[in-house]
Amino acid sequence: MSLLLSQLVHSAVVNPAGDRLGRVEDVIVRLADSGYPRVSGFKVRIGGRDLFVPEQLVLRLEPGRVQLQGQTLDLGRFERRPGEVLLREDVLDRRLIHVAAGRLVHANDLVLAESDTGWRLVGVDPSPRGIVQRLLPGQRRDLPPPEAILDWSEIQPFVGHVPSAGLLMPLGPLKRLHPAQIADLVEGASHEQGEEIIEAVEADPELTADVFEELEPEHQVEFLEARTDSEAAELLAHMAPDDAADLLNELDQTRRRPVLELMPAAEGQKLRNLLQHNPSTAGGMMSPDFIAVERGTTLESALERVRSAEDVPSPLLGSVFVTDVGGRLVGTVGIADVVRGDPFQSVEDLPQLVTGGVPLNADLQDVALKMTDFNLVAVGVTDEEDRLIGAISVDDLLESLVPEEWRRRAEASSSD
Repeated sequence: MSLLLSQLVHSAVVNPAGDRLGRVEDVIVRLADSGYPRVSGFKVRIGGRDLFVPEQLVLRLEPGRVQLQGQTLDLGRFERRPGEVLLREDVLDRRLIHVAAGRLVHANDLVLAESDTGWRLVGVDPSPRGIVQRLLPGQRRDLPPPEAILDWSEIQPFVGHVPSAGLLMPLGPLKRLHPAQIADLVEGASHEQGEEIIEAVEADPELTADVFEELEPEHQVEFLEARTDSEAAELLAHMAPDDAADLLNELDQTRRRPVLELMPAAEGQKLRNLLQHNPSTAGGMMSPDFIAVERGTTLESALERVRSAEDVPSPLLGSVFVTDVGGRLVGTVGIADVVRGDPFQSVEDLPQLVTGGVPLNADLQDVALKMTDFNLVAVGVTDEEDRLIGAISVDDLLESLVPEEWRRRAEASSSD
């Protein structure tokens, strides 16, 4: 048997003889329970007092009626216990994360089902009919069709507003999502809900950095400004240097130096170098971390360099840059061509080698033309003496090319 939460709230509470004692105010569960949270009791209004009725004292649940199986009730006032969640007060009409789809949904009603071990929270009705049935006087409240119900096992509620102690959003469900999906959730949620998501992922510094890299600049600044200088420095140190430099540029000038000084020396120096360049030029877009080998390196050795690279962003692992002994750029080859070639062949002898790169002062159009003309997934950036000093991935190029109105449309669709 299944019931909607709306079929229970304000239901009559009756004794075994059927005499009305009061009404149901809320249904209580513990979200910490594994699987589907079990109903632990009810908040009921009897004689002008809010009382707690444990689930064990309930004989039968049905739409509009809760029948007790005993005559005696504890007349102590209801007090929320640690870990308890009130479904009407804390979950109904609020946004939830539909983890399976990576989007926000509204809890227009909740579905409870009877099991061998008691009643459990099993689903969410996010459809408009859920709220229409509750708000229109006299509207009959029927269970939605099964396909309209979201399985609770695929749902993660926000719990920061719940006054019960010990409730934190777990990291596990969020780790099933791509960082870009998590960023979309943060941007589609309220500031408080966004903070709750970020606080959950902060248990994994690398994931936190990945999420911040996917956030739009205004959201990056919004959440970074709420952190101390040391927290901001730790976050920036885990981000890709080009993304970290862009974010640091967005901070108030008075905070940039203190944050930079708190970063590890190597990461801080990378950012200082990048901050010297205009963000709209190749120098401002580039990453200082990439795979480069000298002329004469075998394909086998080049592959080993890719395997052992730890700090190179994933989009730049698809290209190998070839330099001469002085560090001047010879050309670029894709990792697929390196894999398919003769392991003992020198990397510069590959026929797919694309010579040249783009200068530091190249603008976005120059970078885009170079990459599209030669089908590059990454292009090298050179200084005045043609020395390779950075690289731009197609990922960074696309991020710069996507119009702002497209981003707003994507954000709106992710929270529908």
